[in-house]
Amino acid sequence: MPVDLTYAGRRFGNLVVAYSIQNGRDVACRCCCSKLIHVAAADLLNGIVTSCGCMPASQEYHEQRVELRAQLRREIIFASALMRR
Repeated sequence: MPVDLTYAGRRFGNLVVAYSIQNGRDVACRCCCSKLIHVAAADLLNGIVTSCGCMPASQEYHEQRVELRAQLRREIIFASALMRR
């Protein structure tokens, strides 16, 4: 398996990239708690993964999730109302 050093040394939240594997699709990261984890590079670059799970999610993350759930609920109600007609 080739080791790609494209992201090596870059910090994403509490994670520092050690090396990337599978042609840069997956990366091995060292968390601030010193745990080594493997994550998808896309999730890391998009800010979906910022720690190994040792840190609780931010308040902003929880607020975004609440808003997304409310939006989904509104869309479901709207779609069901259209189907009744």
